[in-house]
Amino acid sequence: MKIAGVIAEYNPFHLGHKYHLEKTREAGATHIAAVMSGSFVQRGDVAVFDAYSRACEAVKGGADLVLELSPEYSLGAARDFARAGISVLRRLGCVDMLSFGAETDDVAALRRALEKITTSELEIKSLMSAGRTYPQAAAEVCGESVAKMLSPNNTLALEYLRALGESGIEPLAVKRTVPHDGEEENGGFASASMIRGLLKEGKSAEKFLGYSFEGEPYFAENGEKAILWRLSQMTNEDFAEVPYCGELAGRLYEASRRASSLEELCSRVKSRNVTHSRVRRAVMLAALGVREKDVAEPAFARVLALNERGAEILKTCRKTAQIPLGSSLAELSRLSPEAKRQAELIELGSRLQSLCGQATEGATEYEKSARIIK
Repeated sequence: MKIAGVIAEYNPFHLGHKYHLEKTREAGATHIAAVMSGSFVQRGDVAVFDAYSRACEAVKGGADLVLELSPEYSLGAARDFARAGISVLRRLGCVDMLSFGAETDDVAALRRALEKITTSELEIKSLMSAGRTYPQAAAEVCGESVAKMLSPNNTLALEYLRALGESGIEPLAVKRTVPHDGEEENGGFASASMIRGLLKEGKSAEKFLGYSFEGEPYFAENGEKAILWRLSQMTNEDFAEVPYCGELAGRLYEASRRASSLEELCSRVKSRNVTHSRVRRAVMLAALGVREKDVAEPAFARVLALNERGAEILKTCRKTAQIPLGSSLAELSRLSPEAKRQAELIELGSRLQSLCGQATEGATEYEKSARIIK
């Protein structure tokens, strides 16, 4: 048995993801365990479909076991998102390799870029304080060759390598079929961004998904009134405790009392050296009530979906895992105070996601269990 780990959002799962899993198997993986964002995703948005539906499609498309990454981690910046995902995979105790998609599939080149960036972090931060964006600062300090590698997926790849450290888990980079956020198809493949755009316009994306999905997709803008109402109750001090707010706390406090839409809120807060994604992440974390103290190592990993090979991974994990695993959120929540809080945030995330669509399901996350795909 050779187990590959994958950290993903599958927002939504599509043919490009299936291709990635196929390449992972070709590289020698007999079993694949994916750690997947739940109700919220790293760009600061709700996931377009619920976690269980996306997990089931991932298992049908090549994964064997899908574990959930709860919102306090799935809404993290690249470094924190990578660290949380690697923490789960490392603590399973049986993962041999980490497979990830990237524009650059040369792991050695990625390692060299990471080393350059790591040794130059203080200079980069200094330039960012002076108003440069991260890519601009990295280009000035590390050179254009490194800066060109800082696409969104390569940036995540670098953070995966950083988080892997001396874990002994072998990295595998699979070259992406289309650019991140690309708006054109390539050989039948399309980016998740393009697919979400089609779904938002009410158009069919089945050609790129490889399956049909019944039901309305979720988009944060559909629930923006609930989000803005929640933020309007927060004090300046409340915002200061939210991850990624920092110096934005005062601006978020003021904007939350004036903005009539999420777009207006973010435009009031964004500045030259603060990305739109950072603002969106801070807004969603604030709406969920996440505080800095909530973001430690994941207290558990909830099983969303699995097949027979996934059951074999879980059987191995019974002997090797250093992180609690289970399919019942109710049972997992009773493990510790930290587990209770993580479970609360999963439930709150699911509720807020449901307000961003037309979901009619009345079950809470505490009443759901893993989906078994045969």
